[in-house]
Amino acid sequence: MPTWDEDIVKAFENLGGSANYDALYAEIERTRPNLPGSWKSVVRRRVQDLSSDSAGFKGGKDLFFSVEGLGAGVWGLRSYLGETPKASDLPEGVEEPGRAYTLTYRVLRDTALARKIKVIHQDQCQICGMAVSLSDGKTYSEAHHIIPLGKPHNGSDVPGNIIVLCPNHHVLCDYGAMKLDLQTLRQVEGHQVSQQSIDYHNRSVYGRPL
Repeated sequence: MPTWDEDIVKAFENLGGSANYDALYAEIERTRPNLPGSWKSVVRRRVQDLSSDSAGFKGGKDLFFSVEGLGAGVWGLRSYLGETPKASDLPEGVEEPGRAYTLTYRVLRDTALARKIKVIHQDQCQICGMAVSLSDGKTYSEAHHIIPLGKPHNGSDVPGNIIVLCPNHHVLCDYGAMKLDLQTLRQVEGHQVSQQSIDYHNRSVYGRPL
């Protein structure tokens, strides 16, 4: 029979990489027979023992992370926090007289917190629900800071100021080409978007000249 650690990891994988305890319990109960009376306590202890986010961390394997801080009860697989794939550049071409390629890249602020939030949304855009599928079977999304980081906006890297978007909607939000409505955003447990950030975007980013 698989170990508790293996069953917990598998349950998180089946749930898309993150879940609250109730969903985790239900998935383990579905896949592991003959559960002992205290099995839920065992699951909680193993999650915390194997997470450097927890005061109970024993060292060694660091398998899990706390999505929104201890006490929120939402955990995820740390292996799902990989860096966002980097786009490959266009190959060098022969410059024609009077012409040259100019490439412009938007800066993707892929902070550790942003990667955590993308995990709990399973890379699904909070506006349209799309998750971009890559050739290696992984999915892709981008994290957008609603109040932009840095000057002149000085937004914060906090959960309430981040939404998960597909590349198309990310461009529209970056360039102030669309308004945001908190009521129509796709929501998941463990991540609450700030109405204050939404109001700022609609007031100070939307419709403004670049």
